[in-house]
Amino acid sequence: MSSSSSEAGNQIKRIPVKEPTWRDLHNLKEAGQSYDELLSQMIRREQDYRDWRMIAEIDETGEFVAFDPDDILQDD
Repeated sequence: MSSSSSEAGNQIKRIPVKEPTWRDLHNLKEAGQSYDELLSQMIRREQDYRDWRMIAEIDETGEFVAFDPDDILQDD
């Protein structure tokens, strides 16, 4: 029996974390927010930070790198 791609994307996965990390995550989670929502939000922020860091480094060094605008615009 094969599952559709949408079903595969909605499977629940377990991520082992140490107790202090679990407590930190719990403290960051807002009332009514799922851990999935919290982690998704954290991932988006990290991606945005990495993009910002790359731009700041380019601005400081004056070294430009090629990029694909379609990749950047796909999140909009």
